[in-house]
Amino acid sequence: MKSNHGAQRPEFVPEGYFWLGQVGRPHGVKGAFFLKTEDNRVEWPGYKQVLLKTQGQADTLVVVEKAFVSGGKLALSIAGIGHREACESLYNSHLFVARSEIKKSEDEYIVGELLGCVVMVDGSPEPYGTVVAVHNFGAQETLEIQKKDSEETILYPFLESFILSVDEEKREVVVKNEPAFLDDQNS
Repeated sequence: MKSNHGAQRPEFVPEGYFWLGQVGRPHGVKGAFFLKTEDNRVEWPGYKQVLLKTQGQADTLVVVEKAFVSGGKLALSIAGIGHREACESLYNSHLFVARSEIKKSEDEYIVGELLGCVVMVDGSPEPYGTVVAVHNFGAQETLEIQKKDSEETILYPFLESFILSVDEEKREVVVKNEPAFLDDQNS
C-alpha cells in the first residue's frame, strides 16, 4: 500500500532542512531531470535554492533555474548541470530545502513532518498509533496510521472535520473517535 513513486526517504535529513525528493531520470539532453517524490507532486513552490546531497560528495547548495511539468511529472533544471551525462551522475541524489524558505499558514502542515507523529484518539489517554505515511488519493490527504503494538495500519482522513489538533512540537495528532475509520474493518 505504501507507494512512494520511486522516492526513498533518506535516513538522515540535515538539521534545518526538509527533504523534497530525489533526482530522477534525466529529461532531455540539457541536464533537466524528473523529481521523484513521495506524493508525486507536480507543483513547485518556487524555491530558488536547494541543498543537493550526493553520496560520497560534499553537500552543495544549487540554484533551481526552472521547474516545469512534462508528461504529468515535475521536472527541474539546476544551474551548472547543462547536459544529460552530468544529470545522470546525480541520479538518486537527495534534494532538501531550508525550513526557513517554507512558507505556510497557521493551519497548513508539511506532509513529511506528520510522519512519525503519535496519534491520539479524543477521549483516550493511550496512544492509538503512529503516522507511517500520508497519501493523496485526489480528494484529500489520508493518514496511514500503524496501530500501537501491531503491524496493522488503517487509513484516516486528514480533514479539518476529523483532525482535532496537530502539535508539531509534541509530534502529536489528535483525531476524532470515528469508529468507521478506527475499527479493524478499515485495515
